[in-house]
Amino acid sequence: DNKWGVIDSNGNEVITPGYQEMIVIPNHKKDVFLCTFDVNYDSGEYSTKALNSKNEEIFTDYDNIEAISNKDSSNQLWYESNVLKVEKDGKYGIINLDGKVIFEPQYDSIEAVQGIENAYRVQSGNLYGIVDSDGNKILEPKYTEIVNLGEDNKAGYIVRDENGKYGIVDYSANVVLENKY
Repeated sequence: DNKWGVIDSNGNEVITPGYQEMIVIPNHKKDVFLCTFDVNYDSGEYSTKALNSKNEEIFTDYDNIEAISNKDSSNQLWYESNVLKVEKDGKYGIINLDGKVIFEPQYDSIEAVQGIENAYRVQSGNLYGIVDSDGNKILEPKYTEIVNLGEDNKAGYIVRDENGKYGIVDYSANVVLENKY
């Protein structure tokens, strides 16, 4: 039964081995280590916590804390390096690596827009919107589908409304093409 921990480049133990999954370090310049424990591989349920290099738990106001994973066009996994997804009472929000709240836990889900840095698709009920790590609501959660137009977070989005009609909205939430197609 293997357990994960963290050592520094000199071989000194930073995080004591004892975690069931690999410890995620979202940004090697920050003193934040994300640990997974109490994993139930049958149900897929697990718990998480954040530690600093002194093995002290940080960001304890939340039920779970996770790095936001993303994939590039080659399907290579990477993590957003400046924010974390937090869960409290079944709702999700975003904090930075210093613990500052970017978005209070208010969404039903938060995930990265695949391949795009600093663009997060948020879900509220059955509707989706886009936010960024600066605290900007790029698109309010009022679309049933959102697809990125380009290869960065400034290109804009193809959006589908509740009537099944498509349109285009730019990064500043300006309607480029009305939802009538």
